[in-house]
Amino acid sequence: KAEMAANQYGADRFTGNAMDVISDPEVDAVWICSPSQFHAEQIKACAAYGKHVFCEKPIATDLPETVEAINACNEAGVKLMIGLQRRFDPNFQRVRQAVETREVGDPIMIKLCSRDPAPPPFEYVRGGGGIFADMAVHDLDMSRFLAGDDPIDILATGSCHIDKSIEQLEGSEAFDTATCIVRYPNGVQAVIDVCRQSSYGYDQRAEVLGTSGMITTDNVYPNTARVFKPHFTGNADMPCECSAF
Repeated sequence: KAEMAANQYGADRFTGNAMDVISDPEVDAVWICSPSQFHAEQIKACAAYGKHVFCEKPIATDLPETVEAINACNEAGVKLMIGLQRRFDPNFQRVRQAVETREVGDPIMIKLCSRDPAPPPFEYVRGGGGIFADMAVHDLDMSRFLAGDDPIDILATGSCHIDKSIEQLEGSEAFDTATCIVRYPNGVQAVIDVCRQSSYGYDQRAEVLGTSGMITTDNVYPNTARVFKPHFTGNADMPCECSAF
C-alpha cells in the first residue's frame, strides 16, 4: 500500500514501518492516522523523537494511555493536535458564534446527532475503544465547544442493532448505537445520539435552544438538485460529509 501511494503521489520515499517515519531526522511533524489502538504509543514515540503530532481521534482507547500521551508531549515540548474537524466546520462555527454573542440568549439545551451511512468492518471496531471513544467523541467534543465549558455529569447507554457480530466484543465496542446526556454548569444539558448506520446517508446536525431563540444546522448535500415525482419530492442525492474537512 505504501508503495502504491508513493507511486500515485510521486513520493520519493516510502515505508510500511511507522518508526521509520517517526525517527527520520528530516521529519518535523507526523500525522497519525493508524487504527485507534496504536495512537498512544505512536504519539509517545513522536514525543521521544521531538516530532510535533497531528493525530486522528481518539488520543487513546482508555484514560490512562490518554494522560500518558499528553504528558509525553508536554514534557518533550512538542505540539499535539487531535483531528476533531467539526470545530472548523462553518455550520458548527456559526452555532458557536450564536452562543458566544448571546444571539439566542443563554443556552438551555444542546442536541447533537451523528449517524454514519454504513457500519465499519468488524476488525476496525475490535480494539478501537468503543463507540464513545471512536465515534461519539466528535459529538462530546462539539457539546463542549458549544457549551463553552467542561461537563460535570455524563450518563451514557448503548445497544447493538446493526452488526450483531460485534456483540461478542467487550464494553462499548459491542455497541453500534448510543445516547449520552451531558450536564454542564448552570444546568445546561446536552443530548447526543449516535448510530453507525443511517439508510439515508450521513446525518450530522446540531441544535442549541436558548432563552430567546434557537439555532440549528442542517445536513450538507453534495449539490442543491431536487427531484419532484408523484411519490417523492426531495434532494436528489443523500447527505454527505462534504464540508466537514
